[in-house]
Amino acid sequence: MAKPSIPSPVRGERTRRLAALNEAALAIAGDLDLDRVLEKILKTAARLVGARYGAIGIPDGRGGFGRFLTVGISEQRADRIGALPRVHGVLGALVSKGKPIRARDIRRHPDFSWYPEDHPEMVEFLGVPIRHGDVVLGNLFFSGARGGIFTAEDQRLVEMLAAHAGVAITTAQLYADAQQLATLEERGRVARELHDAVSQTLFSLMYEARAAADRAQTDPKASAAHLAQVQQQAAGALEEMRNLVLALQPKSLERDGLATTLRDHVDGLRRIHQAAIEARIDNGDRLAPDQQLAVLRIAQEALHNAVKHAGAVPIRLDLRHGSDATRLVVSDEGSGFDVKTMARTRRTVGLHAMRDRAHAIGASLTIESQQGGGSVIRLTLPARRRRST
Repeated sequence: MAKPSIPSPVRGERTRRLAALNEAALAIAGDLDLDRVLEKILKTAARLVGARYGAIGIPDGRGGFGRFLTVGISEQRADRIGALPRVHGVLGALVSKGKPIRARDIRRHPDFSWYPEDHPEMVEFLGVPIRHGDVVLGNLFFSGARGGIFTAEDQRLVEMLAAHAGVAITTAQLYADAQQLATLEERGRVARELHDAVSQTLFSLMYEARAAADRAQTDPKASAAHLAQVQQQAAGALEEMRNLVLALQPKSLERDGLATTLRDHVDGLRRIHQAAIEARIDNGDRLAPDQQLAVLRIAQEALHNAVKHAGAVPIRLDLRHGSDATRLVVSDEGSGFDVKTMARTRRTVGLHAMRDRAHAIGASLTIESQQGGGSVIRLTLPARRRRST
């Protein structure tokens, strides 16, 4: 007996969603910035399933989320809700059990606990773990379905995107880890290996992108335009890698000290990004190796954020070792941001990691910024906390 044909409007909608999924998968595959990758994944998935609310979380291994981004939650409401969710209840089940959860009413799920005050009353729910191999990296979850319920087709689409996301997140995390390792011991060797590995990855990306574009069920002009965009992203990432390798020298923080290593990093930023950075750095290192590393990482992250977000404005770095304390100040005259509201709806590695590093060495960290008023990051390590090298 002949198989019943799928109605044309349904078939057209399915083709459109698959094309959007394919486009998103190729876009995230060409991006090495983890925070940008997460944002693309979340927004694409929410749009594909017609969800009013959505979030993506990457656990920090300590019961919370190291990264947590949302859609559909205003800054004002997030501020009223307060602390970010923990990895427990339904969200914890997605990570620990590694299986999708689709429910008409999540409040009846055995792992559901409660909603905090001022949290939207979410009923229908679709949650999918993000995996790479056997490891669960995080989760995607949505509520507020446009049709009042999430379908099996919705779940399938999100699972497909999550599979691509697992590869993209792993690649971005490895790239970020390698950048950090490259500033420590054997920087020259790590840089060469990193260059070779990422070059091969990007070559494969361009090859796969071409094959995927050839298979896409779209018109030739759209496929060609999409392929060109993916190739441009891959070429940009390769150029960024080459610039990084040029900036790295076979130096060691332990051998050359904090001042020299930090000056080299500033010089690299000036050369690669044409950044206007004014640096005043004391030569006298009065810190133990772990303290030097923490100060270096905080300075690098602060400079990276300034270069990335402040635009073409002056950036200043000041590192002083006084009799009472070691002080690091990184400031810029950029557009600034709202520290309080940003921390509610978008937790990324930068601000969170800087605070953790400061706390680990007994230092205090303050972040001052406001819309249109620039930013100032201050680190203070009291002399009584310093340990002579």
